[in-house]
Formats: sequence, structure tokens, C-alpha cells
Amino acid sequence: MGRIVLLLIIGFLVYLAFRGFFRVNTRKPAPPARSVEGENMVTCARCGVNLPASEARLAEGVFTCQDNPRCKAP
Repeated sequence: MGRIVLLLIIGFLVYLAFRGFFRVNTRKPAPPARSVEGENMVTCARCGVNLPASEARLAEGVFTCQDNPRCKAP
């Protein structure tokens, strides 16, 4: 009786291992982008980082980082 229970437990653990392995290989693809046209990218005049226009600050005709602590001070 003890051997049967042990074999059932081992079989269940093998089942869980294979189920997890095959689940990783069958993940759903990433959802499509919300916007078809995307967003314009601009370059920071101080540090040269490319960032979306909505995250940049426009001052005196040049784009700069808005919330980048690594960007050089003006």
C-alpha cells in the first residue's frame, strides 16, 4: 500500500513538472500596440537621450529631459 501511495505522489510531481514546462512554451503573444501611428521621438539637447515627445520638455526651441536624474544640469 505504501509503495502505491509513493508512486502516486511521484507521478503527480512529474505531472506538475511537465505541465509547468509546457505552459512556459505556450505563452500568449504580446498584445498589439494601442496606437497605430505611434509617438514622435525627440533627442535631449543636453544628454543626447532619445525619448518620446510627451516625456520631453520644450524650452527655447530645444527638447530636454523632463524627469531624468542622470541628465546634465542646464
